[in-house]
Amino acid sequence: MVKETPKKFEILEHTTDVRVRVFGSSPKELFQNALYAMAYIQKPETVEQSTVGKLIGRIRGRSLTDEIAVESMDYNTLLVDFLSDVLSRSDAQNAVFIDVRFKEFSELKADGKIFGAKVDEFDKDIKAVTYHEFDVKEQEPGKWQTEIVFDI
Repeated sequence: MVKETPKKFEILEHTTDVRVRVFGSSPKELFQNALYAMAYIQKPETVEQSTVGKLIGRIRGRSLTDEIAVESMDYNTLLVDFLSDVLSRSDAQNAVFIDVRFKEFSELKADGKIFGAKVDEFDKDIKAVTYHEFDVKEQEPGKWQTEIVFDI
């Protein structure tokens, strides 16, 4: 029997921006899946060529890594600050960052390494990560969820 992979995110309808619902078994996994969802919005075919933690074929020699450290006052602001930091790096480096490996992770700090790939252009250019209806919460034990609206 094939084990089904848990869903990382789903894209929801939104009038002008892109809204996603992100899932995780822990806050750490929720952050990883939120990063994956943002990369998918930016460049779906690049994300589809990857696997978590390792870029297949190093995506034609265009892969890259970067250190990231963000501190904030709670999971909500930490996730927005984390995604916003990654988004600014994406814009500066013409890259999509698909995965993260945390060295340190808590409600107040996310410190680790992000993995991505250079791209020629983005399919959707995300301008900002918003706080609109943002709420990181544990739905039930081992099931975390949030909705994120990306300004495009």
